[in-house]
Amino acid sequence: MKDYIIENKKGLILVILGVMILIVMLLLYHRCSHQELMVSPINTFEAKITEPQSKRILTEEELLEIYLTDNTETINFFANVFQIDQNTLMDKLRLEYKNINLLNSTNLGYTLSEYLLVLEDNEKELFGNRVVPCYETKEYMVALLKYFSNIYSNVDFSIAAAIAQIESGYTAQSMLNKNNIFGGMSGGGLIKYKNIEYGILSYIKLLSDGYFGKGLTTVEDIGRVYNPTINENGVKIAKPSWVSKVNNALSEFTGLDTTMDIATLNSFKTS
Repeated sequence: MKDYIIENKKGLILVILGVMILIVMLLLYHRCSHQELMVSPINTFEAKITEPQSKRILTEEELLEIYLTDNTETINFFANVFQIDQNTLMDKLRLEYKNINLLNSTNLGYTLSEYLLVLEDNEKELFGNRVVPCYETKEYMVALLKYFSNIYSNVDFSIAAAIAQIESGYTAQSMLNKNNIFGGMSGGGLIKYKNIEYGILSYIKLLSDGYFGKGLTTVEDIGRVYNPTINENGVKIAKPSWVSKVNNALSEFTGLDTTMDIATLNSFKTS
């Protein structure tokens, strides 16, 4: 036996090495398989965490609530103008948003103004009529003219502001007590509005529907209806002195930046 081992020494060494290598390989394979079993669930869990979830589509009611929240400042402004409770107005908008196409409105101020004017006629009990005399500055009133002229965009702000300048100067307290800066008359006296915002909105609405909307877009055209006289030929024309005064006042308001949002508008308000 001893002689056999000596003679086959090299071969036996190779066999032993082969067996050892095989054992090592089996041990490594077993270890790797065990690690995979331990790691695999964690990797699967991590994949589930990082996998993007599909976005839920918001309902129309949810979109409406987002819209109302985003535009609360504007809605509250119009609630104050019309003297309607803010929560009441919000509730009415939730009920009527489809009828007035609220979610697709590109001019929220116009949508609210037109809606509230109709609602005020139909449900008067929702609205206050307390007259609040105006003690605001000219700057605030001009800012209101800009804002409402943007809402009723067919109105030329500079003409509207110039007419108000010669009619009230934005300072005649007898007119500001009635929130009437443009000299609007009814029944032989000045029309009384509940607040200055409502009065100026009514003025711009009048110009939009009754003048600019009917093609009366120049001072002379407007004057033939607003402040007429009969000339020597018996033809109704705008009173020349009125036209001259308005044209002179135009220079103060022509070329001004007319952009105006609610936040900026409120910054001019003093009371």
